[in-house]
Amino acid sequence: MTNKIIGTVIIAGGGIAGIQSALDLGGAGFLVHLVKKSPAIGGVMSQLDKTFPFTDCSMCILSPYLVETGRHPNIELITYADVKSVSGKPGNFTVKVKKRACSINTLLCTGCLSC
Repeated sequence: MTNKIIGTVIIAGGGIAGIQSALDLGGAGFLVHLVKKSPAIGGVMSQLDKTFPFTDCSMCILSPYLVETGRHPNIELITYADVKSVSGKPGNFTVKVKKRACSINTLLCTGCLSC
């Protein structure tokens, strides 16, 4: 894992494919902005009970990826947000993201569910 930023990437979608892409690109030295419509990443896989063909619990597979994504220094999670517009040319894009209101201070959140 490198801390030298070599470029910036935005990934729309925080399912397992978006998470893996963010980890790969973040590990390669890119600053990654991972945008997800819902308040949490994980996508459909986080809603499954078992995975085919191994019958492993999906959260047993997904949890290490979620933790690594949340702790990665090159990945910024932008949850509960929508990509509103993309303009520019290849290599020089401007992306407008609208973040919806959230009553939880994500910087102070410990996941205790008391709110």
